[in-house]
Amino acid sequence: MITRNDLFATLLDPEHVDRAVRRCTRGKATRPDIAWFLFRREQRLALLCDQLHHGTWRPAGFRRLYLRDPKPRVIARASVEDRVVHSLVALALEPVVLRSASEADYACRLGFGQHRAVLALLRLLRRHRFALHLDIRSYFPSIDPDRVRRQLDRCTRDRRLLELVERILASGRGLYDSPRARQHARMDPGWPPRGRGLPMGAVTSQLFAAHVYLQAFDHFVKRRLRVPGYVRYVDDMFLFGDRVSELRAWRAAIEEYLGDELALRLKHPDAPVLDCRDQLDGLGMRIRRDRIEPLPKAWRRFRGRAGDAVWSGRETPERVRAGVAAAAGHLLFG
Repeated sequence: MITRNDLFATLLDPEHVDRAVRRCTRGKATRPDIAWFLFRREQRLALLCDQLHHGTWRPAGFRRLYLRDPKPRVIARASVEDRVVHSLVALALEPVVLRSASEADYACRLGFGQHRAVLALLRLLRRHRFALHLDIRSYFPSIDPDRVRRQLDRCTRDRRLLELVERILASGRGLYDSPRARQHARMDPGWPPRGRGLPMGAVTSQLFAAHVYLQAFDHFVKRRLRVPGYVRYVDDMFLFGDRVSELRAWRAAIEEYLGDELALRLKHPDAPVLDCRDQLDGLGMRIRRDRIEPLPKAWRRFRGRAGDAVWSGRETPERVRAGVAAAAGHLLFG
């Protein structure tokens, strides 16, 4: 991994700060907390930058949001100022982290993304005989913040930036320890262990979970296991090969690596090997060799959200039309 030691200097650059604010507020200017922040933008940013410069910034912590669409999840929401800091840190780290990322890593990257991942799956489905779809049990709540911190030591030795990262990681530690959070997210009683987790919803967590924590794992799959067809989207992993026995051996090796090196568990350790002549359901799509179509549950969710947007009256007709058009464009991608 390429190492940079001067990343903190970019944080307080006015252009960098402006990019971070735009990332946090884009499309959300009508939310009360965002509107209040933008109303006093200059004063709030001046204070925030002064705190960062003198090392006195401390995160305000996260508030849990309990969502059920499309599945039960516990999302973390930080204050607007904290979200700006998260974006500043992510913008500073992204160029270094992504430079070492595997070409199989498709999540949240310019030029990659969900649609590119689906097209890659289609190509591999046509090229190989068998496929294997694996994912990680309770991925975000299972991530060990201490391991994230050690992995970041390999891409930067900038002490001031790493101190910021430590504060962000500490503010989200144990977010999923409460009985209500574990019950709502349908976690196993004994897994993950308490004291772990990255707050789902923070832009730094997105960077760490998608591109830092599993980066060495990607290289293990490609270089050690020599899997000819591999795509990963956050914790969704797709492997392709031409022999059933080969895929089963890879599954066992992956389970062992995740447990020993990253303290993670597969959601389905006995996931079946799939015939590429059949369909592959993944990333919200049903993929066959001759076509791509949305999963039935995606259509149901689209109809429900569209109906709610129309009848609730919370949005203007223009925003409703734009939202429906964007969602329909995604569903009709194939």
